[in-house]
Amino acid sequence: MTRLVPLALLLSCLLPADGSAAVRFKRFHHCDDGLVTVKSCECHKSNSRIWHYCHKGDSCDTSHGTCHKS
Repeated sequence: MTRLVPLALLLSCLLPADGSAAVRFKRFHHCDDGLVTVKSCECHKSNSRIWHYCHKGDSCDTSHGTCHKS
């Protein structure tokens, strides 16, 4: 019984950490090439894992996966 207490304490600390990771690493939908009209989105480079966050009014360049202020 006393061996289960440390295990229960360890699991009770790990479970909330998984939930907070989903909040910290929130993902947004992909931006279309050109002017961004939504509040926030991810500008992805074509056929790559490279991307940056874009915000409304920015310009998404999908050939490079970058955002530029318009």
